[in-house]
Amino acid sequence: MREVLDTRFFMEYFYSSNKKTQDRMRRRLVDLIKRNEGIVPAVVLAEVVNLTCKYRGRDEARIRYFSVLRSGLIIEPMTSEVSLEAGLMKCQHRNVPMGDCIIASTAKLNDAGVFSDDGHFDQIKGIKRRW
Repeated sequence: MREVLDTRFFMEYFYSSNKKTQDRMRRRLVDLIKRNEGIVPAVVLAEVVNLTCKYRGRDEARIRYFSVLRSGLIIEPMTSEVSLEAGLMKCQHRNVPMGDCIIASTAKLNDAGVFSDDGHFDQIKGIKRRW
């Protein structure tokens, strides 16, 4: 099954202090790349760059950006279809952040699950979350 990767996945993958968690994220990433089933919404890439820049600086943020781009993951742009679906989803789920609605919409439109530990995704009917 295709999976949309949330920002939390990349934060654990790049920066987890827990070796077991980091190894699990690495195995998951390798598997998704091999199967060509890993999707990264553009908003997630932007969040990864922002958080890395904030905590590690601009140079490392650029390195992380290019490592995701070159990874073999599918980078999903913010299309008009995603915008419509995310806006309608946000209207229905007021307590779910817009970024999560964009991620969930990307999953829905790609018939994919969401790989995240964020419980917001459990509130959205039809979205399958795993961690």
